[in-house]
Amino acid sequence: MEANETPPLTESAQAMPDTTLSARQIYLHDPLLFLLKDRLHLSNLRISVGALLPPGFIYLLWWMVWGNRFPSGQNPGPLVSIILQTFVLFPSLFFIYTSLPTTIAKTFNAFYMDGMVGAYRKNAADKEAYTRFRQRFVDWIDNHWWPIVLIIIIILYALLRLFLRELPNRHQILPLVVRGIVIVVYVPLMFATGMSVIRLVLALIFVNRLFYLFKLRIKPALPDSSSRIQGFEPLLWFCVSIMLWVVILLVVMILARDVGSLAFPEAVLLVAIYILLIPALLIGWLIFPHRMMVKARDEELQPLAIEYQQALMRSLSAKTQDTQAIEAEVQHLETLKKRYDLIYNSFPVWPLKTRTLSSVVATIIIPVILPLVFPFIVSFIASLFQKIGF
Repeated sequence: MEANETPPLTESAQAMPDTTLSARQIYLHDPLLFLLKDRLHLSNLRISVGALLPPGFIYLLWWMVWGNRFPSGQNPGPLVSIILQTFVLFPSLFFIYTSLPTTIAKTFNAFYMDGMVGAYRKNAADKEAYTRFRQRFVDWIDNHWWPIVLIIIIILYALLRLFLRELPNRHQILPLVVRGIVIVVYVPLMFATGMSVIRLVLALIFVNRLFYLFKLRIKPALPDSSSRIQGFEPLLWFCVSIMLWVVILLVVMILARDVGSLAFPEAVLLVAIYILLIPALLIGWLIFPHRMMVKARDEELQPLAIEYQQALMRSLSAKTQDTQAIEAEVQHLETLKKRYDLIYNSFPVWPLKTRTLSSVVATIIIPVILPLVFPFIVSFIASLFQKIGF
């Protein structure tokens, strides 16, 4: 975080050393991101722009050499697929891939630096509990086995795709050499996708575990809505972006049926990933944090509830007939009740603002609407190509 963005440390934050998480700790064992960020010192924007060069060069070369075989006019799907792959899929995914470690680090740092992380539930006197938790999170998210397993899976997939799909298929517009190069170009994309999903899932798990292991300190609602859990919104939008990216990938592969069709198992896998991401998104980023925020509010209200109950019991057990004394007791009970209601309504119980939740829901249902409008979009593009004589 920038110096002017860092709020003052609380007493609990000053008591715990070595709690700041850096983005580099998250990708240290990621060979691709380490190469791009630490060796080549490229910015996220340069990496995203550079990501469109390999597919753009390959498809441009194919267009110049074998473009006369392209079915013009009637089916613009392959061309639209190529454009989406070059200018949408690759740049957007690599932007997510390169930005995610920084966002995750800022989220955990915001939790701690804002004083949201309270005492360790099992032992309130344990001042090193958060430091151990942070280190355990780093050990998981930067585990060197994640890249190794992903590389093995990607190599196996590429070989199976090449020998079981591309070699037997002799009727594709793209020559076998070009299709093989396209598979190679997609290897970094698949690796970046896998690492991004792994990081999002682990961040989701450890954020919820943080709320489970430590008491949550929620600030009362303020006019600027700063009482919401800071850091949730960027991570939530990264999850939604991954979901939309999966949908765009599915659309791209369906459009490219003439230049490398999508196998049925691959389509099923993409649809399954999207369907599984929806409950994970709702439960992990909304429902469970909501329960923890309600619990934090109830913990703050418990002393007031006890005080009100004791005052009520004293009033019920009193034998006095003094009108002024009874009126004073009633006024005291009303004051306690108003105080309880005021604090109850002041504490937020959802990690995100209502406007943000509405935007997320609207974005999630876009893929449901897409199949209804997609044929009209393709027809419009086809008619446009015919008018310009393409």
